[in-house]
Amino acid sequence: MLEDKLTELLEFARNTDLQEVVWEKNGAKIRFRRGPGKGPSRTADRVPAETGAGEPPASEPIYIRSAMVGTFFRGDTSDRPPLVVEGTLVASGQPVGSIEAMKIRKDVVSPMGCRIVKSLVADGHSVEYGQPLFEVEPANGNGHV
Repeated sequence: MLEDKLTELLEFARNTDLQEVVWEKNGAKIRFRRGPGKGPSRTADRVPAETGAGEPPASEPIYIRSAMVGTFFRGDTSDRPPLVVEGTLVASGQPVGSIEAMKIRKDVVSPMGCRIVKSLVADGHSVEYGQPLFEVEPANGNGHV
C-alpha cells in the first residue's frame, strides 16, 4: 500500500513542475525534493513520524512555492480581488495567484486539495524561484481539512 502511494506521488511529481512533495499518513512520512538543475528525483526518504505520549505528531508546514522568478500577483488583475484568501479551500490544480516575468504571466496552481493557512507574499512583490507563497494544510479525502 505504501509502495503504491509512493509510486503515485512520484508519477504526480514527474508530470508537474513541483520541486518538493511531502506526504504523511498513519505515522509514515514520505518526502522528496528535486535538486537544482536535475530531473525528477527517483529516491524518497521514509521517516517515521515522531510521536510523544498522547501528543499528535508535530508536522512541518507545507507551502505552495514559486516556480519562477518574477512579480507575484494574488488576483487576475489589479482591480480584481485575490483568487484566494486565508481559509479558502482549493482543489488540486486550482490557480491561487500568478507570477509575471518579461510581460508574461504564469498561473501558480495548488499541487493538492488544501486550505490556505497564510499568504506569505504581498500583491505586486518580487519573488524568487522556490520561495514559499502560501502556507497550506492538506485536505482529507472528503475535501475537508
